[in-house]
Amino acid sequence: MDISVIVQFYNEEENIEFVLSEIVSVLRLLGRKFEIIAVDDGSTDKTSEILRNKRKDIEELIVKAHIKNLGKDACLWAGFEAANGDIVVNTDGDGQDDFNEVPKMLKYLNEYDAVFGQRVDRCDPPLKVVSTKIAFFFRRLILKDNLRDSTCPLKVMKKKTLKYLFPLGGFHRFIPFLLKEAGVPCIGVDVNHRSRHAGRSKYYLLRFFVPAIMDLLFMWWYRKTNLYRQRRDVGQKTGNE
Repeated sequence: MDISVIVQFYNEEENIEFVLSEIVSVLRLLGRKFEIIAVDDGSTDKTSEILRNKRKDIEELIVKAHIKNLGKDACLWAGFEAANGDIVVNTDGDGQDDFNEVPKMLKYLNEYDAVFGQRVDRCDPPLKVVSTKIAFFFRRLILKDNLRDSTCPLKVMKKKTLKYLFPLGGFHRFIPFLLKEAGVPCIGVDVNHRSRHAGRSKYYLLRFFVPAIMDLLFMWWYRKTNLYRQRRDVGQKTGNE
């Protein structure tokens, strides 16, 4: 298996057809063996039913389902554990990520082990854009990582880099930070960003902004205690065995 694509869905019944069709179209043109791991995060609409039915049309589709809504960290980790490909691609199920950017990102894997999308013009609601800018300000102040867009869902990584990640501290927001701290060769690449294909955003300020600040403090502690160095040393030792 060459490529594992992880897609998180939460009440995205209107977007499934568009998102999966785009992924399949792009990857089949590349001529690479791939699988799509769709993780339904406890949806209350018809997302789960539609995904199960899509398996009849897309033989590469694997469906994972959570009984209740567990959040992006749990979805990503479920996808990571199920991934069989040497390359792991992450994207969201709302259609905002332009999967046509992935072939460009894959080319960078000749020199880097991880490639992160950087949204050129964010097509998000004003409240989300403003709150994200505030969060990025505090992030740069505390972590000093100077990453332009660390939370873009569109990421392409060699599977071997996953050993440096862990399902704690809102890690999905800090994948670039964690991999850079581990010494993984990384690069950010400008990508197109779109408005939602359909449906409503699941972003709520108090639900996401406060936890993001708490996660930031956890990452500050993680770096300050030098735990990242220990994980880097263990990861490098494992990779050499």
